[in-house]
Amino acid sequence: MKLSPEERKEKKKEVNREYQSKNKEVLKEKRKESLKRRLQNMTEEQKEEIKEYQKRYRQNRTEEQKEERREKLNEYQKRYRQNMTEEQKEEIKEYQKRYRQNRTEEQKEERREYNKRRLQNMTEKQKEERREYNKRRLQNMTEEQKEELKEYNRRRYQNMTEEQKEELKEYNRRRYQNMTEEQKEELKEYTKRRYQNRTEEQNNKTITTL
Repeated sequence: MKLSPEERKEKKKEVNREYQSKNKEVLKEKRKESLKRRLQNMTEEQKEEIKEYQKRYRQNRTEEQKEERREKLNEYQKRYRQNMTEEQKEEIKEYQKRYRQNRTEEQKEERREYNKRRLQNMTEKQKEERREYNKRRLQNMTEEQKEELKEYNRRRYQNMTEEQKEELKEYNRRRYQNMTEEQKEELKEYTKRRYQNRTEEQNNKTITTL
């Protein structure tokens, strides 16, 4: 029986869907390689144009679009992290570390502003999820990773302007005021454990700076 143009179109779509479903991982790798080659072959001017386009696109999104995008991104990242090998996780950490180190002051400032707006626009549910995620992340860190985080936070604080330090104090004050009694108790316990686990050298540093 001869198919109509519309039926042929639908049939082709169905065949494509089946092919994509069967070869999902292979196609994913091909797309990654294609994107990688495309990025490598771009001129600096083309890379800048893409950055500018992405920046304008983010600025022009409605709040609803931003929220939808955040939800999709969170779900994707969650699934992506779950399926990662330990090697891939380490590679991502290394990449993020290098990226942070190589950012310009302008990029750092843009990131701070973005994080500030993002935090302000979060629902209570999202804030709670973020706290839970950070709590689990901290619990699962190795001692070496905890030390790296402390060092990063120390350098970040040292490089802050007085205005930024005041903003941070104000943020921490408001955050503490909005905590439940249970959260305040958890914070006290964490501070107590942190103080108990400090080395002699760390205690001496604290005494010296007083």
